[in-house]
Amino acid sequence: MVSLPLVPIRPVVAWSLVLGLFACASAPAGPPIDAPRLAVGDRWQYRITDNLRRGLTSQLDAEVISVTGPSARVRLAVTDNNGRYEWVDDIEGGGALRAGTLWREAPRPFNPPVELLAFPLADGKTWRQTIDTIHPDTQMTDQILVYGKVDGRKTATVPAGVYDAVYVYRVVQLDDRDFWRTRTTRRDAVWYAPEVKAPVREAREAEYTEIGGQDMATVTTENTVAELVSFQPGR
Repeated sequence: MVSLPLVPIRPVVAWSLVLGLFACASAPAGPPIDAPRLAVGDRWQYRITDNLRRGLTSQLDAEVISVTGPSARVRLAVTDNNGRYEWVDDIEGGGALRAGTLWREAPRPFNPPVELLAFPLADGKTWRQTIDTIHPDTQMTDQILVYGKVDGRKTATVPAGVYDAVYVYRVVQLDDRDFWRTRTTRRDAVWYAPEVKAPVREAREAEYTEIGGQDMATVTTENTVAELVSFQPGR
């Protein structure tokens, strides 16, 4: 299962949660969706639109490079005006992110793995997760907080086609708080299509709030939409 972190390190993409941007119709709820069985050579390409940068687009390529039992390693690469950046995500059989990147940071391990999608995905299912961390940049004790809810099925139209997708609303609070600011809160809208083993559309919005002083402000740091352009199954 591809986790769509969209790279980090330099200013790049982010997602929007303004649902009015999307042409999606509700569909009846179906049976629970199990975690995908990834295969070496599974390959996805996404177009990412950055609404904080006047609609600038970039490309995300993802490919499964190895499979061990139910777990897999996925190589991801973002190509934009600044060049190309690559990293590898380690994905557990249930879809949790064991190592990789959640946002604008270098790849790192997560213990326990981060449940970005908690399979099986059944309509109405919710999950919460708290992960104690020591952030590698600040060396401060902190936490990553995850909340997710499955909210039925929606038809999603993207460049790769039309899909009957499972809709997931997710909130991720990152472990990047500092004395002058809160954690980054990332709100995600995810349309997951089992036939491509991954989201076909993901929208994200992220922000943090400055602490103290007379000029407290909430700063939006991310607002993007990623849409599937193509999927090629592996062996």
